[in-house]
Amino acid sequence: MQNPFIISTYKSPEYFCDREKELEQLNSALNNGRNIVLLSLRRMGKTGLIKHLFNKLEDDKNVSTFYFDIMNTNSIEDFVNMLANSILGTFNSTSKKLFDKTFKYFSKFSPIVSFDENGYPTMSLKSNNTEQSKVSNTSIFNYLENQNQKIFIAIDEFQQITKYSDKSFEAFLRSNIQHLNNVNFIFSGSQQHILKKMFSSYSEPFYQSSDFLKLERINKDIYAEFIVNKFSETKKQIKKEDVEEILLWLDSYTFYIQNFFNKLWYISDKIVDDNLILKTKQYILDEHNFIYSNLHNMLTKMQYKLLKAIAKENGVKHPTSNNFINKHNLGTTSTISSAIKALVDNEMIYYENNTYKVYDVFLSKWLEQN
Repeated sequence: MQNPFIISTYKSPEYFCDREKELEQLNSALNNGRNIVLLSLRRMGKTGLIKHLFNKLEDDKNVSTFYFDIMNTNSIEDFVNMLANSILGTFNSTSKKLFDKTFKYFSKFSPIVSFDENGYPTMSLKSNNTEQSKVSNTSIFNYLENQNQKIFIAIDEFQQITKYSDKSFEAFLRSNIQHLNNVNFIFSGSQQHILKKMFSSYSEPFYQSSDFLKLERINKDIYAEFIVNKFSETKKQIKKEDVEEILLWLDSYTFYIQNFFNKLWYISDKIVDDNLILKTKQYILDEHNFIYSNLHNMLTKMQYKLLKAIAKENGVKHPTSNNFINKHNLGTTSTISSAIKALVDNEMIYYENNTYKVYDVFLSKWLEQN
């Protein structure tokens, strides 16, 4: 029987929980010609939300959707090659006449033609330098603008473009995008402070060019009901109050909830009891023990002590307060400030609602226990 708690990627609507308001906000922005910035913590479900939206748009013949994760791109060339190789030929692959027209349109960029498993031709570009890549990027956007469909493009981890060596690309991309009427974008990412600066700072090219949507935690009651129903649909039983306790234990963090219930569902037979829940908790901590036990070798002594103290407190509002410092024997405020910055930069901790928390919920529980 299919495990109903998906952790690897988006599967289908029946395995997706809630996000109705967020879905409507994304859909409204795109269908009314507005770009939108989607912000969230890592592993909170932004990619699943985008793919859920695009899944719902699959039957609309007047819309084409594209999703790109650019986290592993390091240059403009990487960005444009990814864009070109995924988009070109999509619209015209079944018509030789239209495909030939597209090939001619991009002929100056030395397009590469290959054939898919059904024997249809596909086309890609290979840009080898920055200037060629910029020209290719403009041509691709013009190509999309001239399609007889609305085009929605999601660029995940969009803040990655700020790390490219050519610092003019952000302004160049903005100048390309602002002239498009037929193409709209979702700019998403987990490094929220960078994205906020990109879209809300007066000096930045993308200033006030898009709507904002901050992805928060799923409502506990809705999530608990979803989980109970998934157990019931697969002929298993779990009490709602037990689910609510687990959601609290996992800080309502989407990825860790899905992971936990994926394992709990697998080891359960018909009825989930307290012993099975405790067994699953311990199994997860034991499973990660090898990785987490080496963490102190990757951090300074102060960073590790501070990380452990934040975990034991389940988050801390004032890490430089005397009460917190004395309770956990942490030393001086200056060393704590340096350690906080290092842990935030390395995404070991994050700051939300005036509180510092450990990013990895399972790590936080392991540090509490060890």
